[in-house]
Amino acid sequence: MEGRKTIRMKGWDFTSPGWYFITICTQGMKCRFGAIVNGRMIPNDAGRKAAEFWRDIPAHFLRAVVDEYVVMPNHVHGLLQLVERDTACRVPVERQFEAFGKPVAGSVSTIIRSYKSAVTRALGENIWQGRFYEVRARDDTARANIRNYIRFNPQNYDVVMNVGEPRYVGNKELLERPKLGFLASRGETSSHGNLPIKADEVIISGFLSPLERKVFWAALQHKRPMIWVKPWGLDLNMDTARDTACRVHMEKAISEGRLLVLSPFSDEIEAPSVRRAAWCNQYTLEHADRMVIGHLNPDGMLACILAEADPDKEIIYL
Repeated sequence: MEGRKTIRMKGWDFTSPGWYFITICTQGMKCRFGAIVNGRMIPNDAGRKAAEFWRDIPAHFLRAVVDEYVVMPNHVHGLLQLVERDTACRVPVERQFEAFGKPVAGSVSTIIRSYKSAVTRALGENIWQGRFYEVRARDDTARANIRNYIRFNPQNYDVVMNVGEPRYVGNKELLERPKLGFLASRGETSSHGNLPIKADEVIISGFLSPLERKVFWAALQHKRPMIWVKPWGLDLNMDTARDTACRVHMEKAISEGRLLVLSPFSDEIEAPSVRRAAWCNQYTLEHADRMVIGHLNPDGMLACILAEADPDKEIIYL
C-alpha cells in the first residue's frame, strides 16, 4: 500500500487509562523553539513557553500526569499518563479555563488540542502541524525505552544534524541517487514482501533488525545498490550466521560500485548501542527520499522515530 499511513492505534479509546508517548511538530518542521548546542537543547522564549504549558497540563486536566518530556527545535516529545477517573485530584473549575479554554471530556486528543491552542495564544500565531502522533506505551519496558529516547533526543538530534562528513568505504556517488529507506522493528523475520523500489533508487538503511538484514542479504544477492549506515566502525562485520558469505558479497559489491558503507563512529566501536541504533534510523529517515517500513512494533523505538518524520515524506507500510 502506497502513501503515508497513520501510526496511531486503530479502534483504541484514547480516553482510556494508560501511558501515551506524544509527538507534536511545528509547521513545515521549522525550528521555532530554539537550537541544539553541543547535544543540549537551548530554548528561546517560544521554547520556554512550550515547556511551561506542557508542565502545566495536569493543572487543567485532572486525569493527566506529565512524565519525561523534551521541547526540541521543531517538535515536542512527552510521555503522558491518563489515570483512572476516581484517582484524579480535583482543582478549581475556573483554573481549567484559564489557559486552555473550555475542554471537552479528557481524551488525549482534547489534551493535545488544548495544549497547542494555549501555546498558539501565548505566541500570537499558530506554529503547529494540524496533527500529532501518539504511541501507546503498554508495559514497563516500553516506558523505559521511551523515557531514554526522550532523554537522549537532543544528543541524537545533534549527531544526526551536525555529524559533519562521515567516513566512507565504497562508492560515494550512490549518495547522489534517489534513496529508498528501509526500516523494520525487531520481531518479524518471515518475509520482507516485495519492496516497491524504482529502477534508479538506492536502498539505504542501518540493516540492524533481523528483517532489515534479510533485505540486505537479498539485495546483495540480486546486486541492488545499497548504502549501509553503520552505528559502529567501518569494518564489514555483520555479526550474523552468514557473516563470511556476506563479507565476500560485500567486498565484491564495493569493488563493483554497488555498495557504500558510511559511519561517523570510531573503528574502535565494534557493536551498536541503543543510542547509536537510534541515530542510524534517524539518519536513514533524514536522508531517504521516501521510506518503506517492513514491520512496526506499535510502542517500539522505530514508532518514536517515525513520529519525527517530515509530514511530506512518502512512507509506505508493508
